[in-house]
Amino acid sequence: MNVLSADTSTQILSISLLTENTYEERLINGNFSHSEDLLPEIEALVKRSGIKLQDLELLIVSKGPGSFTGLRIGMSSMKGLSSALSIPLVSVPTLDAIAESVGIYPGAILSVIDAKKKKFYLSMKKNGETIIPDRDGNAEDVIPYLKKEDMPVLVTGPDALLFCERIAQIDEAIPLLPDPEAPRNLSRALLSLGLEKFRIKGADDIGEGPVYIRRSDAEEALEKKMMERKESGK
Repeated sequence: MNVLSADTSTQILSISLLTENTYEERLINGNFSHSEDLLPEIEALVKRSGIKLQDLELLIVSKGPGSFTGLRIGMSSMKGLSSALSIPLVSVPTLDAIAESVGIYPGAILSVIDAKKKKFYLSMKKNGETIIPDRDGNAEDVIPYLKKEDMPVLVTGPDALLFCERIAQIDEAIPLLPDPEAPRNLSRALLSLGLEKFRIKGADDIGEGPVYIRRSDAEEALEKKMMERKESGK
């Protein structure tokens, strides 16, 4: 099966292409240059594999949480390819892919992405079970969960070190293990999770889109403006 996966949810672009005879993955830290890099990188991967875009049989993309702009670029680009080439599309939660990319770890895995404003998009899993579902929260919100573990929690994701530093500032006695290989290429994990989802549930509905968790700055600004108008009676 010829399968293409892509993650654009953070500043790092991850792409993988699995064909019947080849496998190649790319990780590009382009500091959110996804709009310029994504489609040319896909075209180059396909060309090197010896197949054509029309030979692709499944597309997989991360659906968030993460960068608002990055997620829109990834989702719209992959939906465009899906529609133009009549190829099924499957989306996978970003934090699930981050945890999956670690492979095997005997303790809990905390996946984190810097959400700015001193917050993180994060989730925590242990032996396949969800301890903390996807959330937008402060580092200190997670401390009660970290203290319950009997071995250091592995912190992974593109902003693992930042999260560990934030926890150390609050309570340096909490043992954490920053992932030494972070940031990892999420596209390989997307392949695994996306193929599994496709076999069980099939392709995404046409109306599915990115999962942001947090409202955008524009939405918050609009709500604030409307509240101010309401209070002023205008």
